[in-house]
Amino acid sequence: MRAESTTAGRSSWARISIEGAGAALLLTPGLIWNQLSGTHLDLYHRLLPITSVVRALSLDVIVLWVAAALVLRALEWAAGRGGTRPAARRDLRILVWSLWFGLLAARAIAGLILAQVLSWQQLSSGRAFAVMAGVLLAILLIAPLAYEFAIRGLRFLILLFGFSILWALPALVIAGFAHQPHDQVAFQKPIAPPAHPHRRIVWLLFDELSYDQAFDHRWPGLALPNLDRLRAQSVTFSDMQPDGYFTERIIPSLLMGKPIVDARSTEAGALLYKTADGGPWTAFDGNATLFADARRDGWTTGISGDYNPYCRMLENQLDSCSMRLIVFGEHLSQDKSTWGNFNAPMQAGWARAMREPFEPAPSEAEIFAGMMTSVRDLVTDDRIDFAFAHLYLPHPPGFYDRRTGKVVIGGSYIDNLALADRSLGDLLQALAQTPSASETTLIISSDHGWRVGIWRNGFGWTREDELASGSGHFDPRPVLMVRFPGETAPAEIARPVPLLAMHEMIERLMAGQIGDAQQLQVWAAQQ
Repeated sequence: MRAESTTAGRSSWARISIEGAGAALLLTPGLIWNQLSGTHLDLYHRLLPITSVVRALSLDVIVLWVAAALVLRALEWAAGRGGTRPAARRDLRILVWSLWFGLLAARAIAGLILAQVLSWQQLSSGRAFAVMAGVLLAILLIAPLAYEFAIRGLRFLILLFGFSILWALPALVIAGFAHQPHDQVAFQKPIAPPAHPHRRIVWLLFDELSYDQAFDHRWPGLALPNLDRLRAQSVTFSDMQPDGYFTERIIPSLLMGKPIVDARSTEAGALLYKTADGGPWTAFDGNATLFADARRDGWTTGISGDYNPYCRMLENQLDSCSMRLIVFGEHLSQDKSTWGNFNAPMQAGWARAMREPFEPAPSEAEIFAGMMTSVRDLVTDDRIDFAFAHLYLPHPPGFYDRRTGKVVIGGSYIDNLALADRSLGDLLQALAQTPSASETTLIISSDHGWRVGIWRNGFGWTREDELASGSGHFDPRPVLMVRFPGETAPAEIARPVPLLAMHEMIERLMAGQIGDAQQLQVWAAQQ
């Protein structure tokens, strides 16, 4: 068959090296995609420093580069030996190219999924391998000459991609030695206990809580007793206009009272933002936030939050802080040395193959319990006058089964919504036991609605999600409810109010300029 000529000729070591570099970049775990991003937002969402992880990833690329080049040379040698063999033996050796490109496709897809560049449910590394290898094998059987050109074309594409190593590897090495702060996952500054009950503001932000799903078009049979009970005692904004689509933009904009249309991070994990398209990048300033204003007015402040690095952003403006950021997969950790991170994926893989225990990751239930403990501690700390908690509920993907009441991987947005209500009930009960409960103003809000466009057809999307969303309908309205001390009657503000106006509302709450439902309604009418 003519197909054997595809690999009979030996490539030069220079070509093999560049092609091996392209293969290595496709084989490398998907974490490098985030580390090479020009926005550096992955740094913003990690507990810093992560330089030991990045250095380990650089070593991964180098080792895979060398290994891929050797494999390519071996593939050429194996296929090239078919000249004096029977046709069936020659074809068998040529098949290895189909398997090779299937492996590259599988690892590339797995990496893009891990890096959250791709999230389609229909995609998986196994399917990518089957499609790539299957198509090449079909070509070999039907048109051997076309198979020859297909292999050459794919090798040429990977060769071109391999030139990316000339900037990717130096960028990883430089990032691995960049100066990064040593984050505190939590801190507590000395605070004197209050002598008597006093005014407090407790702000609970439920990530991706949709007004439409919580109240207007609730899933049939879904009980949300705590949200309903709170709504019957609060001022509810039924037509809040969203301030954006992404959490790392929306919450900083609420804290500063400025619109944010784009965000990125410095190489040290500091937030940069734009307030208008084409405008300059500006550094986030903790002294220009609600918490700085609260401190200047004599309030003590605290945060328990997810996703945004609050303890890094607002270290000088908070008396109490705890944060939960994105953790690495494959047992990588900022707490390990470069060598430890380099070995961790291989050790974990070996342990899985041998069915031996290796650094078990905390379960979803343990992670959730840790978050709730942190938020509860903040809410019940009567020393904190202005407390803000950012909870990752009911943010997809689902990790709760409302039928069994257990926190487990799986479930739908509706399940998470039920868990958000249950969690709200726990926090309301805890808050009611605090000495200053009778003088506490409670704010319940969300940063955006249920972003159906992001999650539909992505991993974790369920049949129930499809039905609940009305086959992909997106209602952008977030939630905002305010319960004043002693309030027992409901009130609704139905006119459109921009979410960004929350900044001014909270400023006025702290200043005592808004102290009851009527004053809040008067203020809302002016927005």
